[in-house]
Amino acid sequence: MTTTNNPVLLTVRPRKITYFAGVGAAIVVAVTAVVGVTLRSDTTGVYFRTADAVSMIVLGLLFAGGMMLVARPRLRVYADVVKVRNIFGEKTIEWPLIHRVAFPEGSQYSQLELADDEMVAVMAIQAMDKERAVAALQQFRALFKQYGSPPPVVSPEAAARRVAAPDPHRPLGRLEQIDLQRAAEGKTKKRFGGR
Repeated sequence: MTTTNNPVLLTVRPRKITYFAGVGAAIVVAVTAVVGVTLRSDTTGVYFRTADAVSMIVLGLLFAGGMMLVARPRLRVYADVVKVRNIFGEKTIEWPLIHRVAFPEGSQYSQLELADDEMVAVMAIQAMDKERAVAALQQFRALFKQYGSPPPVVSPEAAARRVAAPDPHRPLGRLEQIDLQRAAEGKTKKRFGGR
């Protein structure tokens, strides 16, 4: 894990999910505490001991702790690295490795696009936070512009290869051969239902 002596430029944590997890955890603890305390006074003929009541409360605390894991994500931005902590684990990523800061449409949280098309989820910036997430993403992108590496430059030779037409002398694949035969015979693909 890389340590940095630079000051933190930006810290982002999810807000709404933290609130919902806190309320849910409090309800779970309260319910299991009430059940644990009142468990001994049950008149069903089953005798519950103190250990049963304590274990019920401990289970409630464990469930509440598990619920609070969703409040753990955090993003810390420094001048030399970005630290992304999600529910499990934390990654330290140096600025030159980050190619893009993205928030794909329909996604619940933002992503960092790294070299070799690797994606790292940034669960600290969540769609659930709406305007707060937009502001955090804008701040993060501004810091990316300042500290991140410039986008890769495509050489003229690579650009020419990309634009060039495919080689007409390359061998055709099996499906391409079938399509050419059908086109020569005037046949078209049939739809489902025989029409």
